[in-house]
Amino acid sequence: MNDFDFSGTHVIADIVGIDPAAIRNDRVILRGMDEGLDRSGATLCGLQVRQFDPAGLTVVYLLSESHASVHTYPERNALFFDAFTCGSTCNPRAFLDALVAALGPCEVRVKVFPRGQGSQASTSHAAGLALSSH
Repeated sequence: MNDFDFSGTHVIADIVGIDPAAIRNDRVILRGMDEGLDRSGATLCGLQVRQFDPAGLTVVYLLSESHASVHTYPERNALFFDAFTCGSTCNPRAFLDALVAALGPCEVRVKVFPRGQGSQASTSHAAGLALSSH
């Protein structure tokens, strides 16, 4: 696959069982996502952060390659994660792996969807730590 094919990788995850202190600490979430940006090789075009009262956070990274986002549910010690990148020059799974590392022990339910030419979806589950991003 070359960098200009109509293709990409979409990673979505439900993360539950997060330590209450971690899910309520916006800096932990942002640090994990920032580390994921660095590891993924993606290019940041913009960042939107919305904090909710009394608790909750939505973060959207606008990427040259597409996007990555997190929506937290502190009252449930959980969050939804989504990252999609076009082409093959960056790795959206790196966002998830870095975020899970920042959160600490939790349950991660992951779905990976190859998009575009020749795509077929796959599903994986992990408990306690992120799966390999290879």
